Amino acid sequence: MKKNMIIYGSYEGIQVQAIKHLTQILLDTTVEHPICVSADKYVEEKECRHFFIGTKESNPYVRQLSDRELTHKEEYYIKVAGDTVLIEGSDDAGVLYGCIDFYNKYLMKAELTHTQAYFKDIYSGVFEDFEYSAYPATERRGLWTWGYVTYDYQGYIDNMVRLKMNTLIMWNDFVPVNAREMVEYAHANNIKVYWGYPWGWDTSCMDVDVKNIFRITDWIIDHYTENYAHLGGDGIYFQSFTETKEDKINGMLIAEAVTEFVNHTADQMLFKYPGLELQFGLHATSVKNQLDYMKNVDPRLTIVWEDCGAFPYDYIPSKIAGFEDAVDFTKQIIALRGEEEKFGTVLKGFTSLDWSCFEHQKGSFYTGSVSPKLAAGRMLRKSKIWHFVQAYWLRNADKAYEMIKLMNEASDGKALITALVEDSMFEQKIYYPVALYAAMCWERDMELKDLMCEVALSSYVDFA
Repeated sequence: MKKNMIIYGSYEGIQVQAIKHLTQILLDTTVEHPICVSADKYVEEKECRHFFIGTKESNPYVRQLSDRELTHKEEYYIKVAGDTVLIEGSDDAGVLYGCIDFYNKYLMKAELTHTQAYFKDIYSGVFEDFEYSAYPATERRGLWTWGYVTYDYQGYIDNMVRLKMNTLIMWNDFVPVNAREMVEYAHANNIKVYWGYPWGWDTSCMDVDVKNIFRITDWIIDHYTENYAHLGGDGIYFQSFTETKEDKINGMLIAEAVTEFVNHTADQMLFKYPGLELQFGLHATSVKNQLDYMKNVDPRLTIVWEDCGAFPYDYIPSKIAGFEDAVDFTKQIIALRGEEEKFGTVLKGFTSLDWSCFEHQKGSFYTGSVSPKLAAGRMLRKSKIWHFVQAYWLRNADKAYEMIKLMNEASDGKALITALVEDSMFEQKIYYPVALYAAMCWERDMELKDLMCEVALSSYVDFA
């Protein structure tokens, strides 16, 4: 059997992860470690299968082998011709995703015989010719989670990469002591990190002193300065006092009060930190009938909407009654401010915190470290929840796909689409619903039945 050789152009940043993932894929499918060599030291070997990876700028062999013009961010091009495999990216992220999809789009399917033999050894002969190019339908796509229930941040990020996600919103009561390490690891994997903390509330919006809310603006800015500004993150995700089904607090319209407060505080924050990305986590339940106020939210802010109606906004994936109303509302809020790239959503229907026993963190903590015993116990408990979630994603996946397509088409792919996957043990297992959601953020034209089949075939996707 021929050996596999990876010829890379760059061993820096995200392209290091591309080499890592391609190595893992080849190890998983051949049980033999591939040879890795930089392009400037490459010497052709006849008894090798050659994998040339990189951008045209980083790898001269990619430039020689490719006549494609890759014009989109994170775009990749895969070409297989005999013993030569080309994986080109328009940028470093494109190289990474091309390596991942060499498995998803080629290897995974090439070994299938569709006979009673089921599989064939594709390494025993010459690879079948293949060409494929893609870039994401959703430019900004990812997950939302609490930090203290992320028991292995590297595993969490690694699994995000396998699903080609690039945005992580992490909410904390206190900043993890190893937050900078986490940001650095995320950035090395093409993932931006947005730190989440509250602007003016705890767990009950009704307890907020709306009439005196402006007095905490200085605290909000000081909190960022003291705890987050030095961490190298990519921005702030904040929530204010909108997570309620009521539309008033102490006789004041929440939509009016929160717009004034958020605009005032954001203006002060951006004066001190110009260019800082601010994401306003907004619960639709309290403002849905006063959207005229929300039009006036500072245009520099991205509004990240949640609780906008039926699944895929609902926590429970079986709750689809009123889906058409959710579609209509989504169309309204995308067009609300006339700036589609400043629109985002948090989709649900996965796992969430157990609020019946929730307690706030008591202080800073080390995120991503957990005992094997605790992890095993969490997996047992969460697997039953995932079993339920999975069943209704199989039944109602069309609703999620329709909603994601709507957001992408209406915003030309500029919408920020995230999904609440918290206290989920995602760092240990990629359950089918999360993988399917992630695939929906990439695909434009694939029929749902084909997409569901392709995701199910992936060896790193688990069924509960």
